[in-house]
Amino acid sequence: MRGYPSVVLTVLILLHPPLALEEAGAAGKIAGTLSVRDALTAPGRPVRIEARLVRDGIVGQTGLGGEQLELTVEGKKAGTAMTGGDGRAFFEYIPRRRGNFVIKVRLAASQRVESAEASATVASWERRRPMLLVEVVALTEETKAPLVPLPSFPLEIGRRDDPIPAPDAADELKRLAQFYFNVIYVSRSGRDEMGRTRDIREWLQEHGFPNGLSMTVPSGQTSLASKIEELRAEGWNNLKAGIGRTREFAEVLVTHRMEVVIVPEPDRGELPKKAQVAKNWKEVRKKLRS
Repeated sequence: MRGYPSVVLTVLILLHPPLALEEAGAAGKIAGTLSVRDALTAPGRPVRIEARLVRDGIVGQTGLGGEQLELTVEGKKAGTAMTGGDGRAFFEYIPRRRGNFVIKVRLAASQRVESAEASATVASWERRRPMLLVEVVALTEETKAPLVPLPSFPLEIGRRDDPIPAPDAADELKRLAQFYFNVIYVSRSGRDEMGRTRDIREWLQEHGFPNGLSMTVPSGQTSLASKIEELRAEGWNNLKAGIGRTREFAEVLVTHRMEVVIVPEPDRGELPKKAQVAKNWKEVRKKLRS
């Protein structure tokens, strides 16, 4: 029957996309995508680093199992791990000193898969130093109606709609990170947070923001509140303050008895009474240190 092979291939792809695509592209390697999460620990304490190797398909992402990954920390090899059926692999690392360490994960020699390496940050922080939550959208130039729930942070590096940093945001946040706080960047996404987090890190670095921990949570007060409670349960009791733009962010921090500054200054009555406001980033540092 004319066209029969193409019909069979289409049915196979719909029913068994990983198998069909692999067989269809057997002549070449599978194009994989590596991602790795930022991780938080204290000096001398082990931390689990999660990486994931996937490929994109018609029905979404599929994990690539059975592939060996290699971890390097500041250019030195720190371990290997094998991906499971969901494409995830886990490493254990113990930083010996405090600081923010650049880590990279790459695919070891493979006859089946090829992928670019992925990078992230291991934050090795002393527990006594205060931590500052920074809503990533507050680092960008203001858009209209800033206090309504916002969509996912639209970061795809190099696109025309790449967000523009708010004036003075990078410089002021650098001063806060240098003298007062460890910084946790908070973004929201309904999609795979690992890909979004990677893009956010690139954008922050490109525009001169201080290194810190990147954390992505689903939209909604419950998700952010749960993350704060999780960090405190792990012994991070110095979550002291936050800088944001949305009412949702302000309400969660006030509820958790954290100091919060919203920038730029919104309309009256839009925020909890205990939330502070700043007209611009030049005023933010004064508000936090007052």
